[in-house]
Amino acid sequence: MGFAVSADPALFKEAMELDRQDFIEESIEPWQKFLQTQPEKKLHIFAQIKMGIAYHKTGKFLKARDSARDLAQKYPDHFEVNFHLANMMTTLRQFPEATRAYEKAVQLRPDEGLGYVGLGLSFFGEQKPAPAVKTLRIVRSLFKQQKNVAWHQNVRIMIGQIKGFAAYPPDFAHLWLTNNLKIVRDTFESSVFKAFQESLDL
Repeated sequence: MGFAVSADPALFKEAMELDRQDFIEESIEPWQKFLQTQPEKKLHIFAQIKMGIAYHKTGKFLKARDSARDLAQKYPDHFEVNFHLANMMTTLRQFPEATRAYEKAVQLRPDEGLGYVGLGLSFFGEQKPAPAVKTLRIVRSLFKQQKNVAWHQNVRIMIGQIKGFAAYPPDFAHLWLTNNLKIVRDTFESSVFKAFQESLDL
């Protein structure tokens, strides 16, 4: 993997090793120091998202949000950057900003169904069940075309549940929404962002 002239591969290696060993909090400082060496674009994006995820996993939600916002300002047309920003916004229930970021992610990669799932759930977080269901119906069809049976089934159930929540106060579905957004974040880290990492050949 190539590094920019000023980037420090030793710091990168240290942060990655700590992350792989689940020393998440300990990985934050080397990520910070590595980012100060001004790595090239792909490594910058990767490292700052990893740092943001570490902030998030250690309960530093405002730092995770601010880091994600800074990265999106620098790279506004990058899929993983927008998806990460949306994920961090949903944790803080800042759904309008999350919705905008998920919408951007969907525009950038319309064949990635997980972005639509996040978008649909974010609409629901904004108490907009109609666009939530509409979005989830779109991705249900996409998952069917892609023969993704598990997510097709998950989304079908989500649609039915959202319709069922209509008879109850908005906060009735709070735990349901929180749990499903966590699934989106976890799946982003384990599949979508992992694919980005693999593309870097680290």
